[in-house]
Amino acid sequence: MAKLFCSFATVVTYYFRNPEEALKRAKAAGKKPGCWYGGITLRSGKKGWAIYKDGKIVEQYAVMKGK
Repeated sequence: MAKLFCSFATVVTYYFRNPEEALKRAKAAGKKPGCWYGGITLRSGKKGWAIYKDGKIVEQYAVMKGK
């Protein structure tokens, strides 16, 4: 008899109008136990920061272009 385990991971992306606020939030999230942050480019081409935990991205922080 075989057992099948399936896990679904979701990545939450937070968008900010101010890049300083996005970086501030990413740094704070990167200080959680077992986490760190790094710069990324999203699929849309926007720059941002990712929060990694156990080698996987768990959160993303990006900057929206505002008017």
